[in-house]
Amino acid sequence: MKIKTEYLGRVEGEAGFRFRTKDGRLEELEINIWEPPRFFEGMLVGRRYDEAPDIVARICGICPVSHMLTSIRAIEKAIHFEPGPETQAARKIMAYSQIASSHLVHLVMLALPDYEGKDSMMELLTEKGKDTFFKKFIRVKEVFNGITRAFGGRALHPVSMVVGGFTSAPGKKEIDGLLSGLASSESDLEDIIGTMSGLKPPRLETGSELVCLSDDGGYAINEGRIVSSMGLNAMEDEYEGLFEEREAAYSNAKKTTLTQRGQIMTGAMARVGLKSGRLGTKARKLAFSAGLVTETNTIGKNKNPFHNIMAQAVELLHFAQECKNLLEIARASAGTKAGTGPLRPSPPPREGEGKALTEAPRGLLYHSYTLDRMGTIRKANIVTPTAHNYLAMEQDLRRLIEDNINLPAEGLRSLAGMLIRAYDPCFSCSVH
Repeated sequence: MKIKTEYLGRVEGEAGFRFRTKDGRLEELEINIWEPPRFFEGMLVGRRYDEAPDIVARICGICPVSHMLTSIRAIEKAIHFEPGPETQAARKIMAYSQIASSHLVHLVMLALPDYEGKDSMMELLTEKGKDTFFKKFIRVKEVFNGITRAFGGRALHPVSMVVGGFTSAPGKKEIDGLLSGLASSESDLEDIIGTMSGLKPPRLETGSELVCLSDDGGYAINEGRIVSSMGLNAMEDEYEGLFEEREAAYSNAKKTTLTQRGQIMTGAMARVGLKSGRLGTKARKLAFSAGLVTETNTIGKNKNPFHNIMAQAVELLHFAQECKNLLEIARASAGTKAGTGPLRPSPPPREGEGKALTEAPRGLLYHSYTLDRMGTIRKANIVTPTAHNYLAMEQDLRRLIEDNINLPAEGLRSLAGMLIRAYDPCFSCSVH
């Protein structure tokens, strides 16, 4: 039996999959990321260091903040610039609001229809009560978009976050509005999280090593050490010696693995599993009740990749609270009018090399730049979360098909798409 899906729906970007079974055995399987490459790394060469964040933001329309943040951190390391605490706090707000917004879209628009037996959210809207649920999603989404917009200048491809800091900052009145929005959307958010955390995913156990960033200062997102479920603990500057990229003849994206260790899984499930003790109280309780972690805040026995959806729900709850906490702190030092907060210094260019890792919504994101003495980029390297997860997706899909080999073709096709969507891949990012 041959099964081929040319275009996989409800994912970011363009990809398909195919597999072949014979006599109850899986003989061949591929996830083909066929979206054309866009050569952002080559595009950056010859550009000024302070142009890079705006350029790399265009890699993705869902996680432009992550690409900007990672690019900025790598460049600031190359020119030996250390941002102040207010800048770092504002960048956290940007990262948290973007991850929350991304998780919302994935959970409601992309993943939920799988569990309702529908092909799209539009089909769900015809059912009684689902239109109300969708309106809740829209209201919460706008709240997080508003936070990103207030600090970044706009919600999509922000303009205020630059090398050295921010070109503008929200005033007290604007921050009051953001806090009011978070408060008014709390019940909507709880309903969405309750729905998503109550889903019953198919059974599967991944053999992947879970990898994320961690530090002693909280739930690491914008920086930290590389840690894993198998004891890895390394600095971000060691990244290129630890990870390797490999080409796949049938795909435009590379597969990134730990050298001599194999497939990895990054993203919400890895983060929640490895650092649940640093989640907020409500989020930590949800992670435990969903079976993602044990009472001692260690990874639960079940390493089901479908649980990435529940881990995103946990993070959604956590980042909503973190945004509230950081906004309250920002309000105390904000000016009375927008734009009167702390603005950026102007760090001068210099020769150097900078490497940075952050946690994008879907997992580890790596940027590296080499600058000459005029601040011109001479070399750039970018490795995205979907590249990190690519091999794990294929191997987990192989295991899923083998475990359900006797299902009819359409049942196998449906399960395959469901698993790939659970990873929340961004195929556009992977072919940057």
